[in-house]
Amino acid sequence: MDTQAEFSFDEALLAQIDTWRAAKDVRPSRAAAISDLVRAGLRNTDEGALSIGDKLTLSVLCAISRKLDAEGMIDPDFLDEAIRGGHAWAIQWEHPSLSHGHSNSATTADFVVRVLAMWKRIEEGFQQLSADDKQRVRGEAGLSSDPQFPGWCSLDEANCKSIARFMTDKMELFPTFQGRAAIDSGEPVIGRYKAMLRRLDGFSQDGGDRRLNADELAGLLVSAGA
Repeated sequence: MDTQAEFSFDEALLAQIDTWRAAKDVRPSRAAAISDLVRAGLRNTDEGALSIGDKLTLSVLCAISRKLDAEGMIDPDFLDEAIRGGHAWAIQWEHPSLSHGHSNSATTADFVVRVLAMWKRIEEGFQQLSADDKQRVRGEAGLSSDPQFPGWCSLDEANCKSIARFMTDKMELFPTFQGRAAIDSGEPVIGRYKAMLRRLDGFSQDGGDRRLNADELAGLLVSAGA
């Protein structure tokens, strides 16, 4: 919990903010909580109409933001004037990314992580094979070159593509895929990836650290039609 602040506020409001923070799985700082509450207030609209509670909350948070002289994407003066003038539409126009309502699910993110981890094992495992085993794997899988992660279909698998890009470019996960985690596969691949994961799950339970051998790599690539 923050112990110092450059502004004063009502104790009841502080208690509400701290109660909201305490309910989170990972407790945010007060500054992060204020930012989250502003975004929540902007999202919780009904056809652009803000409730009285939304208006009061956002007005107070705007005042806090000005006291802190906080820098960010949201201009508290603009937001406050839009709220007081009844111009919720202006908030949506100015900050469309806060009101689109779209959210990628944790389930989809878990799937993307499994796919990237699997392809990391495939690529790294293949590079460790002998020249003869590489040739055999390529032949059995019908590949003309070394196996590489093919990406996602931009038309049908945009969510997975977006998550993969965010993981590698913003969260710095799977650095080996940075810049290519969201390439366009040209055709749907989720079905293929699921088949590969099922086959991978059938291998010995080793925590995902053991290097895949030539037979396992060939089996994975054949099962996916890669």
